[in-house]
Amino acid sequence: MKKLFIIIKREYLSKVKKKSFIVLTVLGPILLVLLMFLPALLMENATTSYDVRIVDSTPKTVIKGDTISFFEGKYKSNEKVFYSYDNDIIKAQKDLTEGKVDMVVEIVKSNDTPPIKTFYYFADNEPSADAKQDVQTQTEQIFKNSILMVDYEMTKEDIAMVNDPQIASYITDIRTGRESFSEVKMVLGAVLGFMIYFFIFLFGGQIMRSVGEEKTSRIVEVLVSSVKAIHLLFGKIIAVALVGLTQFALWIVLSLILITGVKVAEPDIFKTDSKEKIELSERVVTADKLDTLNMEESTTQTANQALQSINFPLVLSMFLVYFLLGYLLYGALFGAVGSLVDDDADAGQFTLPITVPLILAIVCLPMVMNDPSSSLSQWLSIIPFTSPLIMLVRIPFGVATWQVLVSVALLIIAIVGSLYVASKIYRSGILMYGKQIKYKDMFKWIRKK
Repeated sequence: MKKLFIIIKREYLSKVKKKSFIVLTVLGPILLVLLMFLPALLMENATTSYDVRIVDSTPKTVIKGDTISFFEGKYKSNEKVFYSYDNDIIKAQKDLTEGKVDMVVEIVKSNDTPPIKTFYYFADNEPSADAKQDVQTQTEQIFKNSILMVDYEMTKEDIAMVNDPQIASYITDIRTGRESFSEVKMVLGAVLGFMIYFFIFLFGGQIMRSVGEEKTSRIVEVLVSSVKAIHLLFGKIIAVALVGLTQFALWIVLSLILITGVKVAEPDIFKTDSKEKIELSERVVTADKLDTLNMEESTTQTANQALQSINFPLVLSMFLVYFLLGYLLYGALFGAVGSLVDDDADAGQFTLPITVPLILAIVCLPMVMNDPSSSLSQWLSIIPFTSPLIMLVRIPFGVATWQVLVSVALLIIAIVGSLYVASKIYRSGILMYGKQIKYKDMFKWIRKK
């Protein structure tokens, strides 16, 4: 046992002292925080406002004695687009060339269906796609409102209700009372699944290369003369696992420090509006009560509420459990592959059977995210070779405790089996040189007592 600890210490220190480990440990939390908050900060600081001149050249309509212009005065300005109006297209185009406005939009009557066309003019700089989309969307909405008003004689109140009925939907977990943010859970599950996929390949590849290097340099002949081959393999597996856990711990600490710094520098990102809860026992909600709810929360605030609805201690603990178990399952197999080949280029034929279940899990991720309670999702989250990825996708949505326990138990059984098989292959393959090993050789070693 003492020799095993020496091997673990040697492998652990040799990897944590590498520059690549230090760089990845520092850059990981920085990239994570940037991905979380940079888009919101850029959107807040990169918004450009455009002055748009609307020229309504369509015929006026008389309704109940009033002459009405369908488009003039109907556009709503916002932080992206400020609207002004003119009746003279020549004057509006002159203002455009003189830089008084950024874009001129002329609306004319046509004989097509629908019976209007719009012409966009710009001078020095073409407006952004968002600005043009805003003009297009509002034009179509105003045209629809005009049809409802003239052809169907609807009032402004009726039109407003048809266009924006404001039927609020509340998807709530009856056990916890928390509102469901399925989109955020889908993204979180996908990120966790891809992280497990990445780290299994990263750390499994480290074991395979380490074993292959020692075999190629023949230093393993010296090592096995003083320590059992099985101890050498287990020492590498345990050491790399400790490296991974060390990196995760440092990532969590550095991420918390960076998030705290962002919270101090940009406190508005973390603000959430107070929101009255609608009790589950209520069957009817009056319009007055709906009006008291803050229905126009910012995207950042909504995202913040969504993050607060997730049980992060559970998610993180399950991530560590499934990372460790998934790594042990695949790490042993990668270590066995490293003992079979003299060159990394020859490892493909042996690594392919190992990677197929992981690739299958990645391919099935969209189906699992769409319906995390389906039979396919449940089976994939229980089968040991796919459960480390799939179960983490399902965890944010809520998984029955018995399914987690069965999944973990089967993973542990599979780990014991993979360690047994890997030790049999490693013991015989690590000292074999100059011969192309085939699958029948491996099966012979596994059956050998």
